[in-house]
Amino acid sequence: MKRLTPMDIFNKDFKHAIRGYDIDEVNEFLDLVIKNYEDLIEENERLKEQLRKAQRGGSSRMVAEDPGQNAVIRDLTRRVERLEQVVFRQNGRGR
Repeated sequence: MKRLTPMDIFNKDFKHAIRGYDIDEVNEFLDLVIKNYEDLIEENERLKEQLRKAQRGGSSRMVAEDPGQNAVIRDLTRRVERLEQVVFRQNGRGR
């Protein structure tokens, strides 16, 4: 399954039906958004737990073995924050 980016959500255009958007298409897309958002949250929590375990062990070995891990955590955090902004912005419009 392709992971959505906040820009995918922001740029998504729905076809207009006679009296608005195609409800089934919107619901299908929102289901995908929800699933991706849940996956990101779970992944973020797993990474946070790994980091907590490494810090409790008093060792920076985990980070030293994978120097890109800090970048991954920062990237995930930014992605979750951007997705939350888009979701909150959309909810503010009456969704």
